[in-house]
Amino acid sequence: MFATDFEYDGLALSDFGMMIGSFSSSDVQTVSSGADISFHTVRPAGSDHFHFYGTKYEESFTATLQLCKSPCHSDTPFLTPMELYLNAVFSSKQINLSGQIAGLELTLYTDAPYAYRKEQTNTWTLEPGDRFPIYDTSDEVGYIYPLVTISRNSQTTAMDESSSRATSSPQIRLSNSMEADAFSMLLTGVKPNDTYILDGKNKLITAVPERSGLASRFNFHFPRIINTINQRENIFTLSQDSVPCTISFTYSPIIKTGI
Repeated sequence: MFATDFEYDGLALSDFGMMIGSFSSSDVQTVSSGADISFHTVRPAGSDHFHFYGTKYEESFTATLQLCKSPCHSDTPFLTPMELYLNAVFSSKQINLSGQIAGLELTLYTDAPYAYRKEQTNTWTLEPGDRFPIYDTSDEVGYIYPLVTISRNSQTTAMDESSSRATSSPQIRLSNSMEADAFSMLLTGVKPNDTYILDGKNKLITAVPERSGLASRFNFHFPRIINTINQRENIFTLSQDSVPCTISFTYSPIIKTGI
């Protein structure tokens, strides 16, 4: 590892006058600071995430760092008890030297066995039959469930209403060229100005304003972005019997990297 600083939760290690270091002296001792955490993960089927709820991977990615005072920002090499980090998603151990706290050893726990690129949001305003492409740049073969927001366009015409002639109520059907039609997303009973939020990662759907019977009007096929060895382009299509709508996808492509 060649690094002296890192950022977590919007704060840099150097903001606290510290740096990444390595303790190799036989005189140092790593002891528990009373803040050790055991992280237990549960694995839901069909996901690569350990929400402390997981997937086909057996363990989530971890990284261990040793920290010390930066000589450029501090007059003393030792930490006081008031400067110790509390546990968030790190487990923490003190590194003692001659009865003083010389540094910390932190073990980072994440929710997946890989990292992510910067989160991105793409929005499309669609008429029945419209298509839009998403090219998956992920390093991992598989799929990502984006956070999907769907709003029925407020201005609809008689022609728009007749586009749902195949069903008893206005609907939105979205299919992906990477999947069979049987896996198309279907939402029925869609009213003007309704907004639906589809959290595919956690398999949840909510409506604004709240609507009764939502579970019975959704087929629970959450849209997903797919990446295979030979194909990365996903073409999503709004069916001809759908009503006009605006759709947003928010997701972070997967990147495989190490520390």
